[in-house]
Amino acid sequence: MISVIIVQYNNSQLTYTAIESFRKFHKGNYEIILVDNGSTEPDAVEFAKDIPGLKLICLDTNLGFGKANNLAAQKSSGDILLFLNNDTVTTSEFLHKIEEEFYKDSSIGIIGPKLYNLDGSLQLSYGKLPSVFIEFADKLLYSLVDKKNRFVLHYIKNRYAKKEFTGWITGAALFIKKKLFLELNGFDESFFMYFEDKDLCKRVGNSGKKIIFFPESSLIHLRGASLNEPNREFLNMKYRESQLIYYKKHKTKFEQIILKAYLKLSGKM
Repeated sequence: MISVIIVQYNNSQLTYTAIESFRKFHKGNYEIILVDNGSTEPDAVEFAKDIPGLKLICLDTNLGFGKANNLAAQKSSGDILLFLNNDTVTTSEFLHKIEEEFYKDSSIGIIGPKLYNLDGSLQLSYGKLPSVFIEFADKLLYSLVDKKNRFVLHYIKNRYAKKEFTGWITGAALFIKKKLFLELNGFDESFFMYFEDKDLCKRVGNSGKKIIFFPESSLIHLRGASLNEPNREFLNMKYRESQLIYYKKHKTKFEQIILKAYLKLSGKM
């Protein structure tokens, strides 16, 4: 069985769409666990009573993405966990093939499906684990994709057409065996938000398990739709904090110094 775990902080209409679109295409053996992470909307969980079988966890304050997911994982019943963002839209059944992939290869630790933007373009959702060089290269790649550079888009289309072993999978839609997740103590709760997915993938890789991008299953991710302008500065701050935590955990002192120098010179720290 698969336990689908969704965390929301406000934006309940997005959550409702994510859950209803998922239920439309999936009739199998699964459960959905919704964690309300201290939403300030007065009716943030009102819709939950209309969704049969939905497990609801309401937190008094926003504990962060990783901690909220960890709490849900502890209460889950499935042997596979799907951490699913509340700004996703399901357009077809995608669980079955991923379940099969896990059960035919015990060396797999994490699987990530293909993600599309709302306009049908591909979303960059996996890659090499962060380093100063990799992050600069990724920023350039993302910029060229956003500018719709035709050579880069052709490269991305070909690259995202096949299954690939990779360093990390985005936490927007991340499958992992529950046993492995619990053995690794789940998401590192020192990351409030951002980089907790890369950190988890790093630890899964260190354990000897594979991380796989799996394009035979796909869905839409409304990237950034759950963010709003008032909390953007707060989230930018959390992004930098998490980036520094990741480098402190996994990178050399030299790379930590380079990152801090870059952040200071660019006014981001």
